[in-house]
Amino acid sequence: ELPIYHLEGGILAYLDDVAKRKKCSVNSPKDSEDGQEGSSEDRKENSSTFHGECFVFDKRVAVTEGLRPSSIYSSCHGCRGPIERRLLDPSTRCTTGMSRESMERHDALVISLEQSGLGKPPPLCHDKKSGRSYIPGLTCPRCHDCTNRESLEKFAMRKLQVELCGLDGRSHFEDRAAAT
Repeated sequence: ELPIYHLEGGILAYLDDVAKRKKCSVNSPKDSEDGQEGSSEDRKENSSTFHGECFVFDKRVAVTEGLRPSSIYSSCHGCRGPIERRLLDPSTRCTTGMSRESMERHDALVISLEQSGLGKPPPLCHDKKSGRSYIPGLTCPRCHDCTNRESLEKFAMRKLQVELCGLDGRSHFEDRAAAT
C-alpha cells in the first residue's frame, strides 16, 4: 500500500510557500561547515520536490514555483487549451507532412477571411511532434482539424481585436477578466 499525502492549501499554496522559503533562506547568513547557506536541515526544508509546470485555469495557463507564469506554455487562441510556446516560434515551423485536405481547407479559409475583411491568416504549419497541422495564433494541433470555417473566422476576429487593443495600449476584455 502506498501512503497518500495531502498538501495543506493545495499545490498552488505549496508552490508559493516553497518560493517564499527559498527567498528567506537566500537572505540568511552562511553558517554551515560546508559553506552552504543555512544548515543542512534548513536546506532540506527549503528544497522543493516539485519539477515541471502546474496547469491553472486562467491566462497564465501554467505556473512554476512562486506562482510565476510558465515559460513553456501559452494558450491556443482557438480552443483556449494549453499549447507549447515552441509552436508560436516561426523558426520551428515546417511545411512538409501536411495533408492535401488540410492545404485545401486552409486555401479556402484564406479566401473567406480576405472576403470578410479580416486579412490573410498566418500560413498553415505542421507540428512534427504531433504530426498535425495548425494555424499559429488561430488554432493548435489539437483543435485545428475539428474547427469549422465559421469558428476560424471568429478566432481571426478575436485575434484582430486583441492585436488592436494592444496597439492602443489597452488590454482585451478577456485579459482583464482573467486578471481579476
